[in-house]
Amino acid sequence: MNFSWKVFFSTIIMMLITFTIGGHILISSLFESAYEREIHNAKEENKLLQYSIAASMSALYGRNKNNNEDMIKDFVTSSNERIQSENTEYRLSDQNKELLYSSKFMKFDQKLLDSIASDVRGYTILQKENHYFIQTACMLTVEEQSFYLESFRDITSIYQERSEQYDIYKRLLLGLIIINGIISYIISLWLTYPIKKVSRAAHKITKGNLNARVKIKSDDEIGRLAQNFNQMTDSLEKKIEELKCASQRQEDFIGSFAHELKTPLTSIIGYADILRSNRLNPEMTVMSANYIFKEGMRLEALSLKLLELIVMQKQELELKKVKITQLLEEVRGIILPILAKEDITLEIAVSNGYLMIEPDLIKTVLINVIDNGKKAMDGAGKITVLGRKEDGGYGIYIRDSGKGMKKEELSRITEAFYMVDKSRAREQGGAGLGLAICSEIMKRHHGRMDFDSEEGKGTTVHLYFKECVE
Repeated sequence: MNFSWKVFFSTIIMMLITFTIGGHILISSLFESAYEREIHNAKEENKLLQYSIAASMSALYGRNKNNNEDMIKDFVTSSNERIQSENTEYRLSDQNKELLYSSKFMKFDQKLLDSIASDVRGYTILQKENHYFIQTACMLTVEEQSFYLESFRDITSIYQERSEQYDIYKRLLLGLIIINGIISYIISLWLTYPIKKVSRAAHKITKGNLNARVKIKSDDEIGRLAQNFNQMTDSLEKKIEELKCASQRQEDFIGSFAHELKTPLTSIIGYADILRSNRLNPEMTVMSANYIFKEGMRLEALSLKLLELIVMQKQELELKKVKITQLLEEVRGIILPILAKEDITLEIAVSNGYLMIEPDLIKTVLINVIDNGKKAMDGAGKITVLGRKEDGGYGIYIRDSGKGMKKEELSRITEAFYMVDKSRAREQGGAGLGLAICSEIMKRHHGRMDFDSEEGKGTTVHLYFKECVE
């Protein structure tokens, strides 16, 4: 069942139960009030009738002192005249409950008289066909003779009134259900429409349309649900995009790795086959062996770089407090002889400070970046290393005067096996893993590595460390 129908039927059922109970209580309360009023009036009427009959019988008894039958006859005669004038219905019985007089022939039993004493006035409700009566009874004493007086009050009207009220209320309730049903249906559609929009958007997403969004501008719970849904979709789209990129990088990694293995292996197998199959002069033998040695060394370097990258992602770092100027002087001592051969000058200008780092790994980063700057130059050039405190941390800038890179290449240079100039990199013994390892080292230090480059003007690498201590 749709949620809108659930809202609709829930509202109708709640209204039906509430109005039914409320109407029943109201009509019953009105009936009880009228019922109690009629009982009170019946008792008062019986009391007045008791006083009136007692006075009448006392007067008649004085005139017929020696003959009770004459007194009763006179009373009946006077009572008939009285009843005709006042329209009162009652019944009189002697002390043995034998009927003496009835203003109207009432075929009701006399069970009520069994519970009547001299100081008790009782009543009961009698039903005859479609009429209801209050039977009120009391005992009266005239000249030491006891009599039973019963009066009958017709209360059919209050029962008819209650029945009419129920009929009116049923019709009113039916009308209210119809009106409320129409309003509830409209409201349920209005309330559930945003949910349907969310559902349709979710269905589109399951079909692969990650651009589906929900446009709801309300500030209520459904509006916040739509906002959270859109945020979830944005996050999902981003994650899927990242997974696609990761999958693509993985495919590229496997392809690049296979290609990097294939090239040296082809050379090794080819020159080994030449040595195995032919008698070569000493120069050709040395040349073939030299090719095999160089390609074997390149395979070894590739394996070590891969191992280093894998280990880097798993090992725990032991950080030490290292002085920045001292760290860069050590790097200068390692890299300067290599730069001198290429007629490349190295300038270092850094401000004092201390970093919490793993020094050997950060040396690897600095040496790799400087070495890449060297490889980007044709002959003489200059590499500048600057360092200063910034944004609560410390930044190291390594700038070279090499060829630079295109903007679209900057986002990929930290990918494994990616090389801007593959033939040049292989000639210089590169495998495309250096910057990937450097990027992983910076991530493990909660830092980052940014690149800024322009073709023909060189490249600047920014290494940022979050923690700089005094």
